[in-house]
Amino acid sequence: MLALLVVIGILLLRAAWLEIFQQEWLQKQADKRQLREVVVPAYRGMILDRHGEPMAISSPVESLWCNPQDLLKAREKLQKQYELTRKVTDATVGNDGAEADEAHELAATDFARLESGFRAIEKALAMPEGGLLKKLVDAGDKHFLYLGRHLPLEVAQSIKDLGLPEIGSTREYRRYYPLAETAGHVVGMTNLDDDGIEGIEKAKDSLLGGKNGKTRVVRDANGRLVESVVRLEEMQPGQDVYLSIDRRIQYLAYKELKTRVSELNAKAGSVVVLDAHSGEILAMANVPSFNPNNREAIEPYLYRNRAVTDKSEPGSTLKPLTIAAALEARVLGADVEINTSPGKINFGKYVVKDPKDYGSVSLPMLLAKSSNVGASRVALLMDARQHWMFLSRLGFGRAPDAGFSGETQGKLTNYAQWGKVDRASHGYGYGLSTSLLQLTRAYGPLAANGLLMPTNIYKVEQAGQPQQVMAPETARAVLRMMEAVVQKGGTGEKAMVDGYRIAGKTGTAYKYINNSYRDDRYLTSFIGIAPASRPRLVVSVQIDEPKVDDSGGRAAAPVFAKVMAESLRLLDIPPDNLPVAKPAVVPAPAQPVTEGAT
Repeated sequence: MLALLVVIGILLLRAAWLEIFQQEWLQKQADKRQLREVVVPAYRGMILDRHGEPMAISSPVESLWCNPQDLLKAREKLQKQYELTRKVTDATVGNDGAEADEAHELAATDFARLESGFRAIEKALAMPEGGLLKKLVDAGDKHFLYLGRHLPLEVAQSIKDLGLPEIGSTREYRRYYPLAETAGHVVGMTNLDDDGIEGIEKAKDSLLGGKNGKTRVVRDANGRLVESVVRLEEMQPGQDVYLSIDRRIQYLAYKELKTRVSELNAKAGSVVVLDAHSGEILAMANVPSFNPNNREAIEPYLYRNRAVTDKSEPGSTLKPLTIAAALEARVLGADVEINTSPGKINFGKYVVKDPKDYGSVSLPMLLAKSSNVGASRVALLMDARQHWMFLSRLGFGRAPDAGFSGETQGKLTNYAQWGKVDRASHGYGYGLSTSLLQLTRAYGPLAANGLLMPTNIYKVEQAGQPQQVMAPETARAVLRMMEAVVQKGGTGEKAMVDGYRIAGKTGTAYKYINNSYRDDRYLTSFIGIAPASRPRLVVSVQIDEPKVDDSGGRAAAPVFAKVMAESLRLLDIPPDNLPVAKPAVVPAPAQPVTEGAT
């Protein structure tokens, strides 16, 4: 009794010690085991087109994780129990082994439940049989392993219903892109951690991503949430971003471009549709593209937004701007003729030539026939500084700053470095480089009475401050000249659109590879403006290395015609070239025959 009383006294003293003197320390230890700080993921903002239609949205998903060491230990323990009870059962054969049989049955059931759980997880995550066990073993000494990221809620729930306490889950969000590959290069994509890594997702990541919150919760021994104790940091959802893109025009531009690239067996292609009034980009498509909803099948080279990042020599599409520069420099008038005979110009070893001798041509005919000799002679009328300043005002040599990441500046060397050959070659689009977006932007003033609008991929409520880069008279004169390109006999006949007057220019630029121009590797392009009488849209098309048609008029102009026609229809822009109906001829009423009339 004395011994029992001593033990009870010791226990009471120990209890009092823990309660009075160790309470704070024990509470901290309990909190370490039960209290957890949980990150509340921010809901990423949507990317919307100009009409509020979604181009990128977030949907809730779950990620499953585990401590591979704990899961392997649990499996090993159940396996040992199963094997041990089987040995005991075998040893009691012939004796009264009912208890051993029952123990063996329970161990077998527990082990079978774990094994069936493993297989169910493998099926849900599309793993081969035995794949989960291999993944756990390959984790080595790691204490954290994702079993699956961004799983649909029903798939994650089916795995959680297996009741394996070693598996935990985290609620996250996964990006979904309704337009898929149609707008992949514009919208871009996020990584598994929901951070923007391409396109607008990357450019506006801080705005779209918001800010994660934190809350303190109590969890039980199995890691299940018991209650939320306190909110430490408020979660701030991401903001929505409105693009200037019209998803209807975006879809048709991509569809027509993809079809044409396939028909020509071309290497790649790009299309840009620009609103000349506001400077907004209504569509931008590239082929080949990628589907941001399916990251597993994406090759890194597909990420490149060619219309923004790739630079090349513009070729003949620069000729209208050469004429505009000469008109601005007042070295010629709009009604002059340029002598292109004998169809070539010699600069020592360097020769500029036309397909044939066009003789003396007007400026509209110079563009219609795309005369290199004529464009060179126009460029040589200006001094280098005048030409350079004009091109610089149009944005050559500077990034367009349209809102994309990775916009190229192109290349425009200082006029002090230009020799006579450089001056001549700049006249017909060689010796400098631009992106398709830069070139499209440079055509904008021709459609806006000489005003260069700030180019933007984001929707603007009010157009930015424009810059007057050429006289309105110059822009209108060059626009009228460009209409000859799409008329019969011009290089851009296939760019005609029924009911509308079109002003445009074809281009074919040979690639400069290994210090020489390759006549079998070239870029074809067409850039046009419509309606020519009341300009609204600028559409540019570029086809990289077509294997069938070898000119901008044959390869790129058909895409322009289809995209421009549908864009004008969708924007409800009235025609300006409808045929004038002839007045009906009404026959005169018959005169009554009077007696004696002859």
